[in-house]
Amino acid sequence: MNTVPVAIVAKMLDLDDRRVQQLAKEGIIPKPRNRGEYNLLACTVAYIKYLRSRIDGGSGDYITEKTKLTRTQTEKAQIEIDRLRGVLVTVAAAERGWSALVGAFRAKMLTVPYRAALESAGKSEKEIEQILTDMIYEALAELSNWKPDEEDADIDGNIDTGSEDSGSASEDDA
Repeated sequence: MNTVPVAIVAKMLDLDDRRVQQLAKEGIIPKPRNRGEYNLLACTVAYIKYLRSRIDGGSGDYITEKTKLTRTQTEKAQIEIDRLRGVLVTVAAAERGWSALVGAFRAKMLTVPYRAALESAGKSEKEIEQILTDMIYEALAELSNWKPDEEDADIDGNIDTGSEDSGSASEDDA
């Protein structure tokens, strides 16, 4: 390989001598073999690649960018498939579901004092304790088996909480 002085490389690349030396120090073009002697062809090719990468926004590699785009599109499609299958839900749908669940549990628990008062009239302390324990276990069992009402779920499986009573138990359910 023929080597040339830094001045010729600088003139060929339309740079000054100092900038050529900086590019070599930064690893953008090959370092000189001997003091001030550069491979002209290798420096020219490396500098062209460097300029292309700056124009393209960094990578300059079309195949790499196309691969990233394809991967992103595939991930987006998989997310949509999972959402349609019901494997994936939106945060808003999860919040609505939890809100309906907590609302139903709250309503059930708020009936406990009224029901307990009716059932425990004239009972002993031990019997009242058992009544309250049974009511709490009943509410917890209902909570663990809770499913949203079919009319409350939209096509995506999201919970519709349009009214405050949606999903809550009434005193007749108790």
